[in-house]
Amino acid sequence: MLGYFALLLLFLLCFSGSFYWGLREWLRPWDDAPLPIDVEYVRVENYLGASFRAKMQQWLAAAHPNGAVTPDSPVRLRLGPPPGQRLLTLPAGRFESQHEHDELVYCEGDLALAGGSIFHKEIYCRGNFETEASVRLRAVAADGDVILGADNHVERWVDAQRKVFLRSGSVIGSRVSSLESVELERRVSVQSVYAPLIVTPGYHPIPNGAASPELEAAPAMPATPAGTTPALPPYLEGSRCSPLAPDTWLVQGDLNLVSDSRVECNLVVKGRLHSGSDCYFAGDLKAAGVKLGSRNQVLRNLVSEGSLEVGEASFLAQSVVAETNMRLSPGVRVGRPDSPGVVSAGGEVVLEENVAICGKATARRGIRTV
Repeated sequence: MLGYFALLLLFLLCFSGSFYWGLREWLRPWDDAPLPIDVEYVRVENYLGASFRAKMQQWLAAAHPNGAVTPDSPVRLRLGPPPGQRLLTLPAGRFESQHEHDELVYCEGDLALAGGSIFHKEIYCRGNFETEASVRLRAVAADGDVILGADNHVERWVDAQRKVFLRSGSVIGSRVSSLESVELERRVSVQSVYAPLIVTPGYHPIPNGAASPELEAAPAMPATPAGTTPALPPYLEGSRCSPLAPDTWLVQGDLNLVSDSRVECNLVVKGRLHSGSDCYFAGDLKAAGVKLGSRNQVLRNLVSEGSLEVGEASFLAQSVVAETNMRLSPGVRVGRPDSPGVVSAGGEVVLEENVAICGKATARRGIRTV
């Protein structure tokens, strides 16, 4: 009988033990505080550069509590935490070294790196930053301009308070951000770019000096009485279409628009859309694939579920999205200084010469200039 009681007691102990940790957490929770999440990471385009600057200032303050670092020659410091982190402080001017560097780098003034230099950690330059050809970097933050030489390779990001200029053959593994402008020469590859103005070789403002043309006012949609069908627009005659709303039409197949067509409503095309030259779109535009002719204007959002090709000298006022690849021909303008646009692709974005984007461009397989 005693054995049965012992087995019963053992069973009760094991059974109640499974509830112990849950009861303990309920009575005295250890993780009742919310996790620290910096929402600025997704709100601020230059978050990486700004956060690195702030961290570098903390390290410098700990290493030099009496003031700024202005060395006459390279100085190596050991930082912590994290343990083992090292800092290389450089004087303003040209720095030439045949060795690979594993330290964080700080320069109080302008800094120029000789060709072939290799730096495996981030660099913070308080002035202008410039490199010669074939330099390999991890990441760069500069309070002035950033000029990267030909065939440079940056593993992560580039951030500048002023202008960024990427010479031919440069490859940036992640983001390029600037508070003024980013200029990309031919054969440049980057994951995403953000600046008030992003331009490719041969860029020149339109005659009035602006980055983008003046918007033509969208015509007002004619009022449609309740319970009646909107009149069929002339550019949809002969196509299988139906109204989705008073200001939206659905086309079941492909749609080919002749030159000088004026689309004054939102348009959804189940097939591919091809437009001639000098077409005008006052509303949102969505299709399974899009090929716009030259000098087209799209005053609202443009979305392609496949590829997207924009003809020469066209203007896209707001978001431009392609599920696969996108190509912007010479003279294309996206967004305006007072109303930035977004270029986004699930595949690759190819930028030809004299393209200007006010805002942001990003692509899963990268952005390249030709």
